[in-house]
Amino acid sequence: MNLSSAVGACGAIALLFTTSLHAAEPTCRVIRVQDGDSLTCLSPSKQRIEVRLADLDAPESAQPYGQLAQLQLFRLVYNKEIRLEVVKQTRYGLKVARVYLGDLYVNDAMVRQGSAWAYDEDKGDSRLPALEAEARSLQRGLWGLPQAEIVPPWQWRSERSSRLSSR
Repeated sequence: MNLSSAVGACGAIALLFTTSLHAAEPTCRVIRVQDGDSLTCLSPSKQRIEVRLADLDAPESAQPYGQLAQLQLFRLVYNKEIRLEVVKQTRYGLKVARVYLGDLYVNDAMVRQGSAWAYDEDKGDSRLPALEAEARSLQRGLWGLPQAEIVPPWQWRSERSSRLSSR
């Protein structure tokens, strides 16, 4: 086998490997939007897939802007075919994923429109904190609320948990 044949064979193998990786990315149709950062979809084989959007945290439904964040995600993806780039799977089977609707990166859109907080750059997608800063400066979405109502969901959950445990 000469060098050009070997290079060609390696290229063909790499193409097959890349294609199979892309095909392995789950696609599904969204059947439910639980809140601003989680949804349920059905795979082509009708398997339910529980998904949490990676690299962001949206307000809880009971928080200010929580129901609007849920509505924003609903409008983007409900009853549409999405592609999941699974970052990890929890022990309970929940898939933490970057979600795509065609070329639209849904996680990006949720932060850009002010419907979610981005995780710190070192914990998630490094583009999202800049999009959050832009949304804040333009007072998009939750960033247009009165300052006292802008409480990160992790802080809100912690405070709520503390209040419940002190009863």
